[in-house]
Amino acid sequence: MVLLQGCFTRSQAEAAGVGHRAIDEHLRAGRWRSVHNGVLIDRTEGIDADRYQAALATQFRDRGWLDGVALCRATAAALHGFVGVPEDPWVDIVVPRVWMPKHRPTGVRVHRGLTPSEHVVDLAGLPVTSVTWTALTLARVQARVDAVVAADAALRTGRCAVSDLRAGLPLLTGLRGCVQAREVVDLARAETDSPQETRMRMVLVEGGLPVPDVNIRLVDDYGQLLVRGEMGYEGLLIWLEYDGFDVHTRRDVFRSDRSRQNWLARRGWYVLRYTDQDLTRGRRRMIEEVLDARRGAPARIAALPPGRSPEADAARCAFAR
Repeated sequence: MVLLQGCFTRSQAEAAGVGHRAIDEHLRAGRWRSVHNGVLIDRTEGIDADRYQAALATQFRDRGWLDGVALCRATAAALHGFVGVPEDPWVDIVVPRVWMPKHRPTGVRVHRGLTPSEHVVDLAGLPVTSVTWTALTLARVQARVDAVVAADAALRTGRCAVSDLRAGLPLLTGLRGCVQAREVVDLARAETDSPQETRMRMVLVEGGLPVPDVNIRLVDDYGQLLVRGEMGYEGLLIWLEYDGFDVHTRRDVFRSDRSRQNWLARRGWYVLRYTDQDLTRGRRRMIEEVLDARRGAPARIAALPPGRSPEADAARCAFAR
């Protein structure tokens, strides 16, 4: 594969034998990142170990790292591959509370705090806060939406589960932001595919709507997957999708999207699709549209003929009770 300053194009990846599904999986897992239309970078290459070691050396004592000193926050998030957490040119380091940093060089942020030893891992020879502890720390100190994006990103790495985040919450008791951290963990979902999906979910939550269901899966009578949805309100037959430009403008994906939307409509689902612009300038309209869809769901579902789909029949029975 031809690399240009660490970057390569989607077509170059395909020419090297990497299929559409494999590319999308690399993007979802955080191993690759889209930096421009069709241009990708491999996040697993090019860790600047010298830069991080130099930053850690500012807190060096004798000939070894002091216990409890580790790369943390946004720096740790970048090293762990948290997709959606903005990269920061500064290096974040945590040191024990009892340690008074003598050096605060430009480009290095030093945070004093307790980091449990089991939550410091070795990454390319560098001490780094674990995926779980990094997510919990960001859950305390970031704005709530950004914190949920970070928590979802941590869960997508596959090295952290919601149960791990919950288990770590008691360790935050008494720390600044511990209440928000509990809220963030409650809002975190492991099944989201991208940070933009998380932000879309949070637009609805911040707008006063119930937390949408994620990873909606429709199966046939034999349990075989028919279609999978990003989010929605399953009991109300409301299907919500975020269309990212890089993926959904591909011809094969575009065709599949339209076929799926028509198929869902025939089964009684109300489909709403949104883009990046809706997450910024169109948030109020999005909230109003979803709210209208929820309000109209009982009448819409009641009007569906019996046998339209198993999920429509189940929703009708639920409203009849």
